[in-house]
Amino acid sequence: MFLLGILCALFITVSADSCYSKVEETCKSALPANKNSLFPNCNATFGSIKELQADLQAYANAHIESSYELLLMSTQFGNYESNRDGFKALYRKLSDKTWEDAINIIKFITKRGGRMNFNQLPRYKKNGKENKILQFNEINSLAKALDIEKQLAEEALNIHSKAQHHTKQDPSIAHYVEEQFMEQQADCVRQLAGHINDLKKLLLTDHDASISVFLFDEYLKKTV
Repeated sequence: MFLLGILCALFITVSADSCYSKVEETCKSALPANKNSLFPNCNATFGSIKELQADLQAYANAHIESSYELLLMSTQFGNYESNRDGFKALYRKLSDKTWEDAINIIKFITKRGGRMNFNQLPRYKKNGKENKILQFNEINSLAKALDIEKQLAEEALNIHSKAQHHTKQDPSIAHYVEEQFMEQQADCVRQLAGHINDLKKLLLTDHDASISVFLFDEYLKKTV
């Protein structure tokens, strides 16, 4: 009997938050003065999207910010003074992919009934010294790109963990982050780390650093 009472109470609670109950309640009474408040539960929101929405918004904004940083790095190496077409192509490709990922996240937020807030700041903190992008040389720029991708990868892990271990678990969000970001970010981090080590070896073994950088840039042009 006690168990039946609990089930009934839960049913009433769920019904109170359902779209149907609100529609039925509104149809039986006079329309409210504010018609925008009609059927508040008739939306696409479910699971723990409300609790994780701010994290997803911050993640989307982190991608937008990172995309502009990578684009700036691309233009730095694409000018007539640097003339590093390989580095230019690499950072432009990373910038475009990061921008597409930002759009993907925004679409997912709205798909789950949320809204995008472009004022939600990224979760990670930056060192003031990292803002001098136009002063990067080739190997420093690779290190900066690696740090950007690692930050995005760490934030993906953070959101994935929250979605799994939240009191109101949301496997849908966890699956989305895992499928769309975690594997590709692992590949990107590995690739950039490999580029840094390859270029470092060239610089250490060749007495003329300019030739080493030129050869590596030519390699990037053919592989990116």
